[in-house]
Amino acid sequence: MTNDFQTHINQITKKEKIKYLDISNRDLSGTAGLSEFTNLQSLNSYNNKFEDLTWLETLPNKENLQKINFFGNQLKEIDLAWLLSTFPNLEAINLENNPVKTKNLNNLTAEQFTRLVDGIKDKRFRVVSWQGTILMDLLERAQQLINQGNTTTQTQSHTAYLQELVQKQPSEIKSEIKPKNSQNNHKNSNFNALYLVGGLVLFGIAVLGIGYWLGKRKK
Repeated sequence: MTNDFQTHINQITKKEKIKYLDISNRDLSGTAGLSEFTNLQSLNSYNNKFEDLTWLETLPNKENLQKINFFGNQLKEIDLAWLLSTFPNLEAINLENNPVKTKNLNNLTAEQFTRLVDGIKDKRFRVVSWQGTILMDLLERAQQLINQGNTTTQTQSHTAYLQELVQKQPSEIKSEIKPKNSQNNHKNSNFNALYLVGGLVLFGIAVLGIGYWLGKRKK
């Protein structure tokens, strides 16, 4: 079951003041108009049901948008050239855990291609996904550039790096895209274990104390 995105957006007040919009974990799908979000800088749409990002086009002041997180959605296709051109100041992108492939990669400028690969290297642009084909698509594009005569050191370096990522085993990729909150859950489980051990120790001390007290009474 999914929830209508526009219905959810209609319930939000003071849209013009919002810089960080968190719509995560709501099973949202469909499209919505974002024309009232005039100051939006960061959008967190973790774990929803979106299949495309075309509705981002309705956002005004597109140069303000710096971060988008669509981890764990159902994105089918992404035009990275459109994304980087439409939102020129994007600093962080998360498209992991989506069955997504790219389109129109030939529209990427050399600068945008380098920006993408560099972003993937330093994990600002997170596109690694065992479900999707973004890495393979980027590698194919890099190889096309080389075949077209673009044999610069930079292009060859990009190709080698993408090749290394593509050759990783699915288990390695899955471990890299483990969501941050799973790490928090692991920490919480550690804390819970500590509390349990501490409780047992206190209980043991209390039992010994009661036994000692009863022994003194019998004497």
